[in-house]
Amino acid sequence: MSTNHVLSSNPRGIYEQINTARSYIRRLDDFYARAAATHNTTFEHYLVLLAVNCLSDSFLPLRVLAEHLVRDRTATGQLCKRMQQLGLLELTYESNSHRPQLLVSLSDKGGQVLRSITEDGVRNRDHYLSSLPQKKRDDLASAIRLWLAGLESPPALEDNNGTSR
Repeated sequence: MSTNHVLSSNPRGIYEQINTARSYIRRLDDFYARAAATHNTTFEHYLVLLAVNCLSDSFLPLRVLAEHLVRDRTATGQLCKRMQQLGLLELTYESNSHRPQLLVSLSDKGGQVLRSITEDGVRNRDHYLSSLPQKKRDDLASAIRLWLAGLESPPALEDNNGTSR
């Protein structure tokens, strides 16, 4: 069933499912924020560690990290320098360039902190999900599937009469 068909057949239900999915995503963020706090770091630091780990096998240009985090490049650079002082990141400048870029990579400590926070967050998420009644878990799964439905296929275009083209 296309997303547009779901919208037209159950207009209130779609909004409830979107709200449920957004609420769950915020709750997931909270699990990882709490896990970060237990490892003496912040959720913001965790997001940087996660992005650096996922976006590059070696060194990630600061500009790419800033774009991914939807942050100002200067503010991202300052954050990375603070994280370097904490031993979470390694910073270097690109060599052999007329305009060197700041490159970011995980330090060994940063990799360990990333793994620990992720393991704790996943454990907390699993505990939360197992505490829910089956009906609530099914509703949550349905809401997340709807949230991701746009990634699977583009929605059909509709004309002014509501018919698909």
